[in-house]
Amino acid sequence: MGESGKATVQLKERTAKSFGFEWDKFNDVFAEYEENFLDYIAPIGKDFFKGKKVLDAGCGAGRHAVFATNYGATVYAFDLSDKAVATAQDNAIGLSRLQVVQADIYGLPEAWDNSFDYVLSIGVLHHLPDPQGGFDQLVKMAKVGGSISIWVYGQKDNQLAIHLYEPIRKITKRIPHRLLYALSLLPALIMEAMNRLGISAFSHYARFPFRTKWNDVFDVFSAPSARYYTIAEIEKWFEQAGLKDIQISYRMMNGVAKGIKGLGVKR
Repeated sequence: MGESGKATVQLKERTAKSFGFEWDKFNDVFAEYEENFLDYIAPIGKDFFKGKKVLDAGCGAGRHAVFATNYGATVYAFDLSDKAVATAQDNAIGLSRLQVVQADIYGLPEAWDNSFDYVLSIGVLHHLPDPQGGFDQLVKMAKVGGSISIWVYGQKDNQLAIHLYEPIRKITKRIPHRLLYALSLLPALIMEAMNRLGISAFSHYARFPFRTKWNDVFDVFSAPSARYYTIAEIEKWFEQAGLKDIQISYRMMNGVAKGIKGLGVKR
């Protein structure tokens, strides 16, 4: 294995450990997350899921998979982290149409090829060693006529993250997860106070429970890597994959672009 191959393996291992710790600690499926999920995948709506076979790629704690199952789909969800899978399996208890397994996006079961009505991946691809390569693997999982939704970090309106959070992350990603978990509490408390005082910064968090703020602070500063994209770049992914009916747009919250969402249909 060459140096680049070793670096890829190491990044995957660090990413799995980071998100495994995160989803073990932040395992809630709050009701407030349902509206968030539907916003990520719009114009796909609740009625779309009934009777569909769905793949949730990089399921984390299984929040999105739970909602999709409750809407009437049969859902297969996977994550690279064994801890994330264990958490998602706990959240799947009582849901007979939801199966959660451990898998690598770059080596998915051949039995899954061309078999899903809908493939979704929210907040995952931008953390991968080869994001577009991961996307191409997901396209293979959809059947002809099947739909694919993704959400990734966008460059627009994200200068704070790019120019402040990312330099800080170079340090914080090396901090032991338990210590970073504790350190993340203070920024989360500040965000909570700002929400209660009606200060506009971080106002999009006002409707979420406190643990969501704590979760997102840890998420920002613990992930080993992240990339930020333009609409043109994500549109190119969909076009090169041969998808049709492509819809690429910003996910807007309070007038601010919060990442890029893409939707396409397999030919």
